[in-house]
Amino acid sequence: MAKVIAITGGIGSGKSTLTDFCEQLGYPVIDSDQLARQAVAPNSTGLLQIIEHFGEELRLSNGELDRAKLRQQIFNNPQAKNWLEELLHPIIRELTLEQIGHFRKQQCHCIFVAIPLLIEGIDKTGSKPDFIDEIWVVDCPESLQLERASQRDQYSKAEIKKILDQQVDRQHRIAFADQVLDNSADPALLKQQLITLLAEYC
Repeated sequence: MAKVIAITGGIGSGKSTLTDFCEQLGYPVIDSDQLARQAVAPNSTGLLQIIEHFGEELRLSNGELDRAKLRQQIFNNPQAKNWLEELLHPIIRELTLEQIGHFRKQQCHCIFVAIPLLIEGIDKTGSKPDFIDEIWVVDCPESLQLERASQRDQYSKAEIKKILDQQVDRQHRIAFADQVLDNSADPALLKQQLITLLAEYC
């Protein structure tokens, strides 16, 4: 049976770079951020419940969720954030399991699942998702995370720092890792680490 490997890391650490390499090398990647968007697509149960809870102002004129307003609603409101997580996590889990089943039918040896806040979820529930066999962490110094994320997302470094402060610290994340991939240098070196691990695991 295919091994399911979770890829995680802090903001700006290089998760997307790593998953891009996985896909280039022919391995399937399930992106939990994409599934989260699918969970709140226009007319979805997820979106309808969000609108009912937070108000019609969170629906854009094209029927999509106003993500910026939702972020404002939950950023400094733990109760609202918890409500949203309790709504979306089961939906995202079911979508993830559907995709894992699809790739298993294709006889894939390894299936990668990108889960940015995996460790935060483990801290909350006390265990990793039961469909995950291994956790691979992409890691780099916080200074690089700030620089990369501010360039990519066009947020200020102060805004990125706030997001970093809400995520677990590097050492805590690494403590859960079965493998750590260092992304503090050239992306080619990250790719080489991946190729080495794939030869061993997949």
